Amino acid sequence: MTRLTKFIEQTDVLDRTFVGTIAFRSEELTLPDGSKMALGIDGGHWVLVYQPGAGSAFRVYEYDQPDKKIIVDKKAGSAEEIKTFKKLVGYMFAHAEVDDLVTLLPPQVTEK
Repeated sequence: MTRLTKFIEQTDVLDRTFVGTIAFRSEELTLPDGSKMALGIDGGHWVLVYQPGAGSAFRVYEYDQPDKKIIVDKKAGSAEEIKTFKKLVGYMFAHAEVDDLVTLLPPQVTEK
């Protein structure tokens, strides 16, 4: 199986025009540590929904990449929470199998 890292190398997610969502295709699937994540990217705005284990509460990270600001569970976050966010995203990219995920991209508008 292909890790998400290989897939994501083909896409410039740091490009402020990139819009998409990456999530598990099934409730039964998890990362190797038992966690679940879904990542939405809309230009420089990233939203990570993270559940550390089955039955545990979700945490929602909203990261504004251009301004380097983070909101965690609707509260202003710290530099340490930005590091945690980046670590979680890195873990997802390194360990998620492409076949276990769905990638939702908005429709492409073609000019006539």
